Amino acid sequence: MYAALLLTHNLLRWVVLVAGAYAILKAVAGWSGDRPYAAARRATVMFMGSVHVQLLLGLLLFLFSPTVKASMRDMAATMADPDLRFIVAEHPTFMVLAAILVTIGSIVSKGRATDQARHRAASIFMTVTLVLILSGIPWTRALVPGM
Repeated sequence: MYAALLLTHNLLRWVVLVAGAYAILKAVAGWSGDRPYAAARRATVMFMGSVHVQLLLGLLLFLFSPTVKASMRDMAATMADPDLRFIVAEHPTFMVLAAILVTIGSIVSKGRATDQARHRAASIFMTVTLVLILSGIPWTRALVPGM
């Protein structure tokens, strides 16, 4: 079960990144033009949904990971090792914060008075969220599972 979760989590990373880039592009295009917010809203919701699914998979991985279980036995040693600290503490923290931020961004942008203000809020929140996600991804792991 762990291997399947890890594979799915690893592959879904690309869906999250593409959905995030798409949401940003739609919001920026709407902000710079006179476009209705509906298309950008759909892109934002896609991004938010993919982040939430990824977070749920990540939390399941956290529960079943042999690395995490072993690391929890000696947290002082885990925190002293930059790679283990990243996997056990930093990566989950970044991703929970990203899920919170994308949700807040969706709510804030939807609540703005004009389409231009909605696009602007979505652009800012989705960009910051994607930067947070990019900085929290363990890039030292295989970019494509099995390679």
